[in-house]
Amino acid sequence: MTIQRQYSLPNCKLILQGLSETGSPNLSQGQVLSILTNAECHIQGQEPSLTGGRDFFESLVRQVSSYAQEFLSGISLPRHQSESQELVHLQKIDTNLHRLTVFEGNVQDQKPGIIVDLNTVQLFDLVEAVDQFFADSLTLPGFSLAVRPVSRKDAKLGEPVAQKVIPAAVGMSGLALASLALFFVPIPEVQRPKDPQPQSNESINNLEASPNSTSEPGFNPTPTPEGLDSSPNATINSSDEVDGVDTSEETLTEENSETSLTTSSKITDQAEIERLENLLSEKINNAWTIGVNEALIYRVTVASDGSIIGYKPINPAAADEVDKIPLPDLLNKQALGEENNQSIVEFKVLFQENGLLEVEPW
Repeated sequence: MTIQRQYSLPNCKLILQGLSETGSPNLSQGQVLSILTNAECHIQGQEPSLTGGRDFFESLVRQVSSYAQEFLSGISLPRHQSESQELVHLQKIDTNLHRLTVFEGNVQDQKPGIIVDLNTVQLFDLVEAVDQFFADSLTLPGFSLAVRPVSRKDAKLGEPVAQKVIPAAVGMSGLALASLALFFVPIPEVQRPKDPQPQSNESINNLEASPNSTSEPGFNPTPTPEGLDSSPNATINSSDEVDGVDTSEETLTEENSETSLTTSSKITDQAEIERLENLLSEKINNAWTIGVNEALIYRVTVASDGSIIGYKPINPAAADEVDKIPLPDLLNKQALGEENNQSIVEFKVLFQENGLLEVEPW
């Protein structure tokens, strides 16, 4: 019983006819076409069709596969002596034209019989038909295509010379452009830092001796009011502002206290001294709320009306912890700015660590 296999594409149809070596066909798996008796290849628009036996079909398959590999890779494969005796030949005529030649008679005669010119679409439909044949396991299962890889030597020969030269040319051009650009970049000048020149003693003396020397930009010296002590320990006995700072909160220092003693008469009446002592002790006790770390001794000046018009720290701790005692708050700031004609008396005030206060005449 003749078995027929057909592989159809829009521009190509491949028909194989043959027999099966098995005696009874296996209908569940299909019949195996193992003996090829006839092969036909129909190309759309080409007459007559290509026909032949097993030798024709095997030669057609080998030539189509080899030519398609060369066409896709762009590498021409070397021809062997056995390939020159094939019944079917394929050669490139143009970029879109391929000539298929089928020789007639004996292989040694090599007389061309049928010549068919295929375009690229028809060629690849023929390649697809051959691929479908190889995918069919029930048709000629013993036939296989001997595919060998292209050697590295042949692959290098197939690469165009221009493609080999382009990377090197691009690299050299880039290097030349970079060198040309760097040629126009100026070389930076490196200068050593200059050593500072020492100022002569003469210029320093002239600067110190010049009373009308130019002050720094933005600095306006404030003149010192007449009658005020310019020493760092002096306290301004006025409620006016100097340089934008309110000086009414500053305490009476030693020089102001001495001035008060010299300009005011001292109280000598013991009864009056005891009254002022009790009044001072009561004022300080009522206002003292913060404890001290060690004994603080102050010399406090009190006017005849009982107001505190000055005080002076005696020991170093008294100067450091003056913010812990109420004397700055009890100081009569209004009396500081006026001419003091009252009689005064001085007391020794002792702030102890245990919170006790001792007041006695100085």
